[in-house]
Amino acid sequence: MRRLFIFLCGCVLPLFAGADAASGVTLRLVEGTYRPGDVIELQAEMRRAEYAELSLHVPAHAQLHFVAHTREPVRYVEGEYVQRELLLLQPMNAGVFELSAITATLEHSGAVTEVPLPPVQFTVDSYAAVDASQEAAALGVNASVPPQSSNLVGMIVGVVLLLCLLVWFLARKAKVKPLESTESVVGLSDLITVLEAGESGSALIEHLLERTDLSLSPFLRQDLEAAAYADRIDVAALLQQLKEEVSR
Repeated sequence: MRRLFIFLCGCVLPLFAGADAASGVTLRLVEGTYRPGDVIELQAEMRRAEYAELSLHVPAHAQLHFVAHTREPVRYVEGEYVQRELLLLQPMNAGVFELSAITATLEHSGAVTEVPLPPVQFTVDSYAAVDASQEAAALGVNASVPPQSSNLVGMIVGVVLLLCLLVWFLARKAKVKPLESTESVVGLSDLITVLEAGESGSALIEHLLERTDLSLSPFLRQDLEAAAYADRIDVAALLQQLKEEVSR
């Protein structure tokens, strides 16, 4: 499976003026060819002479499944503290994707700084874009068949290839296990029940953030994003906020 490595850091390229040059965060994008179901790696890296805790914040995207969010141990290399965070994403459809409003939170000596990062764009190709013209051309050259027969054979080969790709794609998509359609009606009350039961609720939080029809207060949305994508969750405080939001 091909992977897209997106290294988020921000002071190397002048093009990315949105990042704080003093933060030690830089951005680098390595492009490739990707199709639905491939895993995309979004990697944030920070290098600083003074230690500061790094947290990456990526807003939810309706067509991207957030597979995992991990953080590497802090390393001290040649007089600098090196930190990395890895976010694994899985596109569900083909098309051009853009992740915007990405921020990095730096915490140092009790002070918290929000560093805006430039948008990240990448393209996911469709499986139907496979060109079977080479197989058809080779058959026409090597076999002594009339032009009409050659075209017919080429069409059959193309249809068989497309059917094989469709079956393979459906099998891969089944492994992704997307959210059940019944989850579209899940609300904040369900999250309260899950948290009070002692469960993490990370998948449910991610689903609530993706719902465009659900109105959330700015403070609650910020805490939900921190719980889903930065592994920072205060269950008691989040429960209090959820109950206040539901009672309004």
